[in-house]
Amino acid sequence: MTTKAIPLALLGLLLARAPFLCAQQGDRGETVRDTVLENGLRVIVTSNPSVPLATVMLAVRGGAITQDSGQDGMAHLFEHLIFRSFHGDASAFAMEAGLLNGNYNGTTHEELVTYYLELPSNQASKGVKLLGQLVPEAKFQWKDLAAELPVVEDEIHRGEAEPRGQLAAQVDRRLWGRSYYRKDAGGDSTSLRSITIDALQADYQRYYVPNNSALIVTGDVKANDIFGAARSGFGKWKRAADPFVEHPVPEIAPLTQNATVIVSRSVDEVTFLVSFQGPSVTKDPTATYAADALFAVLDEPGSGFQHDLVDSGLFQSVSGGYLTLNHVGPIEFMGTTDPEHAREALVALLGEIDQLDILSDVTDDDLLAATRRRELERALELEDGSGAAPSLAWWWSVAGLDYYRSYAQRLDAQGLKDLRQFSTDYIVGHPRVLGILAPPATAKDLAAWLRQAGGQSPP
Repeated sequence: MTTKAIPLALLGLLLARAPFLCAQQGDRGETVRDTVLENGLRVIVTSNPSVPLATVMLAVRGGAITQDSGQDGMAHLFEHLIFRSFHGDASAFAMEAGLLNGNYNGTTHEELVTYYLELPSNQASKGVKLLGQLVPEAKFQWKDLAAELPVVEDEIHRGEAEPRGQLAAQVDRRLWGRSYYRKDAGGDSTSLRSITIDALQADYQRYYVPNNSALIVTGDVKANDIFGAARSGFGKWKRAADPFVEHPVPEIAPLTQNATVIVSRSVDEVTFLVSFQGPSVTKDPTATYAADALFAVLDEPGSGFQHDLVDSGLFQSVSGGYLTLNHVGPIEFMGTTDPEHAREALVALLGEIDQLDILSDVTDDDLLAATRRRELERALELEDGSGAAPSLAWWWSVAGLDYYRSYAQRLDAQGLKDLRQFSTDYIVGHPRVLGILAPPATAKDLAAWLRQAGGQSPP
């Protein structure tokens, strides 16, 4: 199982998440067909006949954002238990998938949970019907919960053992404050051990309904065949009340002051992570396009940002991104340097961030070239059959297909004024969390130096 609990794709950190951080898709609406079944299930199909393979994915709008306090990791548990509950036999789904020559897995994110099969395209319709038996008919038992808890905890502990994962988790706790449990897709041992079968069943009945779900099929398939298979496999799944109307998500707690987190570990490099709370795609969609355009420019190898920080020798690498979410996405800058340059590099990084409302060395041509290059990268990503389905699931869940279809046009419309406005509204002068991962001696030196600065940006 794959749990996307920490919003970082920078510098190779948690690479499995990379397609989602600052990687929204271009306008490929002409290849995407969709319909809505009578029960509210949206069926989305994109065809790519280049390889005789298909991905069949059921996406449920939910994930960590649906968790209440003390339920950290419940969404992650669903991902494990639903496969295990199939026909009351922990190995039954694997056997059925094997008969179709398919592989299966699930993912948990902040606002999305998915269950998917990758299989030969001539088995896609059967794969649809198999998922139609898996998710709508799940039944939870204590024996399954007891068996899966150690598996989920092991996944959490593996993430905690990685130094950059520790840094990201500690920064996230400070960034989201009392709302952290709505951002924590992985969970922790204490919260997981307190989750009951009754709580699981209640949330399952609330969120796992067809009108809160989408079936996404990509690869060498025909849309009409998939629509027919969906009606057969999912048609009896009963519509229910909109869970987000009956149980609206509380506002994410705003970050009100700067904070610093220092993680001391036996590492060779120093890693800086600077995080801000960004926009919500439903409340400020315009800002999300500006964010992606801004980071397209900043991450260009020839940009002034890269010249001042990387070409100068202060950093080995620096990158940034914004993760589009319905309920406040994070903005992150991350860079690695050597201990000898740590102080100077940190001053330079914070200085660059604090001047993003100016962008004096960026031209309209730079912006156009960067955004066009990013659109090409996204188009190539969608040509990969295994990458199209999770991307479509993500955008359906957090922003909707209309946002997805008009994305390239909206991105192209961004000008320098929009990028400066975004920087003013969400970055420059706004509270941030500074995370530092460093070897013990460097961590001690940086801590003393920052204390001397009185918690403000160092001189």
